[in-house]
Amino acid sequence: MSDHDHDHDRDVRRRRRHSAGDATRELLMVTAERLFALNGIEAVTLQQIRSEAGQSNSSVIAYHFGSQAGLVRALIAFRYVRINARRAELLSEVRAQGVPGDPWAAVWLIVRPLVESIEAGEMFVPFLARVSANPRTFAQYLPEGADDSSFGLLGDLVPDLMAALPERARRGRQVQLYNSVLNLLAELARGRHHISEAQLSNYVDGWVGMLTAPLSAATAELMGQEPGTPEGRG
Repeated sequence: MSDHDHDHDRDVRRRRRHSAGDATRELLMVTAERLFALNGIEAVTLQQIRSEAGQSNSSVIAYHFGSQAGLVRALIAFRYVRINARRAELLSEVRAQGVPGDPWAAVWLIVRPLVESIEAGEMFVPFLARVSANPRTFAQYLPEGADDSSFGLLGDLVPDLMAALPERARRGRQVQLYNSVLNLLAELARGRHHISEAQLSNYVDGWVGMLTAPLSAATAELMGQEPGTPEGRG
């Protein structure tokens, strides 16, 4: 066999090992995603993930991710790549239609890729709801350079949406929107409930109403009396 043939065989074996490694890595992430979504992050052990994924190598998770936190970070980055790409695609379509300043379209862009993820059978939304329940924990898990593209949508598409509200109230409404979207969709995903277009549209109507509701006199007075406090992640 020539040197060229030997090199070719080595390249083939290397590609096969790489492909098998990628497949194992993705299998571990998808398995962890489901277990975390159903049981919570802290209630799931690495051994459970490895067993559910059918992996006999006790160090397979450490090899691919380093730790449980590394696995969570890798999973978030893995899912955000496609969700953010889909959201960018939808954003281009909305801008091409030339309908700026539409709060319904902005909220729809936040929600639609998450619903599509659920419809694809993924458990990322209920997993993300578990992780986001504790803002400090989420900050530790968030991969460097990876973020949810929904956070800039309201400001980009409808910059004047809550202009009449105090800054503290605006931050609180965005937190409320983020948590409401995640928790409601997570509940539906865990229950394997189909989300119809009419149902989804009604939810979006409600979320837009929450964002645009005027501040009551009582809330304005209370906010004026108290110093601002840090809001949760939104």
